[in-house]
Amino acid sequence: MTPDLPAVELAIVQKTNDFRRANQLDGLRLNARLDKAARGFAWYLARTGKFSHTADGRSHSARIKSAGYKYCITVENLALHGDSRGFRAAQLAQDALTGWKKSPGHRKNLLRKYVTEIGIGVAKAPIEHRYLSVQLFGRPAVLKYSFRIEDRSPTAMRYTFDGRTSEIPVRVIATHTACQPALLTFHRASIPGKKVPAQQKFETRDGDVFVLKASRTGIRVIHKPKLR
Repeated sequence: MTPDLPAVELAIVQKTNDFRRANQLDGLRLNARLDKAARGFAWYLARTGKFSHTADGRSHSARIKSAGYKYCITVENLALHGDSRGFRAAQLAQDALTGWKKSPGHRKNLLRKYVTEIGIGVAKAPIEHRYLSVQLFGRPAVLKYSFRIEDRSPTAMRYTFDGRTSEIPVRVIATHTACQPALLTFHRASIPGKKVPAQQKFETRDGDVFVLKASRTGIRVIHKPKLR
């Protein structure tokens, strides 16, 4: 029994989106360039008998770039299935999803919050009833955003963004460009002899400005969102 490969690919997309929505995440859009990269690598794996993310000597991000997709986030899932009885399209798609959902790393990719697009490639190996599936996720570079921090206070200030802690010196402007939304946390800072304020946390969006100024209790963060 030989499945229709485009039908398998479509079923994988549908089942992936069903799984994401069941976990309160948005569904993903098909992207032609991600499809191109996924199908090309699936056929390479099927033809050569190799099976790894770098089987062709390149990373998945390099293959995506070669396909013309400009990304800021990208991850890849692979699957290999064989059955002497063959497969129906829905069965092969479900087997791929079931395997990925049971694997912590692959499941994490399925449930990446900020990826927005998907590409799928399924190819049949010369060995009878053996199939390779490549699933690519992407967040395009056009979704990058920037914000800045201006320290107009009399002291340096520590802050954490996307898991990384930095310090901004006095009278310095720091600009950050990021791929995905993340929380910005300003850590406790004070002027000598004045009360230390609690941490201050902010969601970040494109064009936001955060100005640090002295106040009677320490350092105050003034959030200036971009007018939209």
